[in-house]
Amino acid sequence: MEFLMDVSLIIEGSGVSTGGYFFARNKSEIPKVAYQFIQDKKRESGCRKMVIKKVIVNGSEDITQVVQEIENRPIPPMDDIYW
Repeated sequence: MEFLMDVSLIIEGSGVSTGGYFFARNKSEIPKVAYQFIQDKKRESGCRKMVIKKVIVNGSEDITQVVQEIENRPIPPMDDIYW
């Protein structure tokens, strides 16, 4: 499914607005795609301090809180991974 996403970020005190058309397998995957896009922007900016201000999908659906929850998830322990 194709969707339009507008993202507003604050990178070290400067406001940045970006976005475009993206693809996801289903609607529940959209926040993950948004988070990955934001992480790509973070790498492009030299991993500077970044705050997610707003994430809007298709002009009306605000998924900011869901994307922020993904960002704030704790890193799982490596003890549970079998090599």
